[in-house]
Amino acid sequence: MRILGLILALLCVLNAQDIAGIKEYAPIKNITLESNIVTMQKVKDIVLIGNDFGEVLELNKDGVKNLLKLPNIKSFYSDSYAPKVYSLDVIGEKILILSEGDYGGKDLYIFENGKLDSLDALESPGIKKIAFVDENRIFLGLASNEILLYDLRKEAIEYKKQLSEASFSDFALDLKLKRYALACESGIVYYGDIENGNVIATLEGANKDNVYQIKMVHFDDRVRFITAGQDRKVGVYLLDLKSNKSEFYTINAEFLVYSVGMSEDEKIGAYMQDEESNIRIFDIQSRDSLGILKGHTSLLNNIIFLDSTQIISSEDGKNILIWEK
Repeated sequence: MRILGLILALLCVLNAQDIAGIKEYAPIKNITLESNIVTMQKVKDIVLIGNDFGEVLELNKDGVKNLLKLPNIKSFYSDSYAPKVYSLDVIGEKILILSEGDYGGKDLYIFENGKLDSLDALESPGIKKIAFVDENRIFLGLASNEILLYDLRKEAIEYKKQLSEASFSDFALDLKLKRYALACESGIVYYGDIENGNVIATLEGANKDNVYQIKMVHFDDRVRFITAGQDRKVGVYLLDLKSNKSEFYTINAEFLVYSVGMSEDEKIGAYMQDEESNIRIFDIQSRDSLGILKGHTSLLNNIIFLDSTQIISSEDGKNILIWEK
């Protein structure tokens, strides 16, 4: 009954239609930005957005607030243009920013108290994603499928490890347990220790090709992962931390799966199901479809469960859609 109640709460949205037994749901709100969205990241109660105009924005109950504008960069074709913001994270009052740099490079910044500081000591054009581990350390994923733990105070790399020869795709962190989950071009998922980089478990079988995105939720003595595959498959893994044994199942989509989402209680999953970027939500235990969220016009880049009754999603265009109770 609890699961049923959660499902009903999640799906109690406007403009529902029952078509061929599968309900379709329209968003209650569509936020259109002035520039294209590149990344959207939720950290606790904060949702940060990075766009292709060098801006970092915050989505809150009052709408979208512009936090900062990065300086323009140069290329071989232009002396001044706005950089893309590739990856974001926040801890306390600090915002960590990975953006496009001069002549195809990458720039790393920390924005705090209205001041933008460049992390010039850490130079790597291969950085793909960044995240805080704590106030003084950051975790980085490189295109070469290497992971780094970097100390901001010492300006030193604590370790650098290459997990495989496949290209890096995405990672997710659990800061409470100090664990990472990393996905790559091979379709393999690596679950490991943030403090030393060591791999605790290797999960494979769900995806045979590149995994675009991964989400992770710890629950008691198990970990749930959901993956978005280039092979048009959604992978759902369950890892038992006591036995270190895992199991998985897959869901076939109609198109390349660019984005997935999962509720924090690991009961409900979501994925981009087709070329129109419709989002299918499903019960993770039973695998039953719970409905389709429709409204996007460009390819998805993120699906985020704010809580058990609210989902937001962003696209490579200018739209953020919101569904709620």
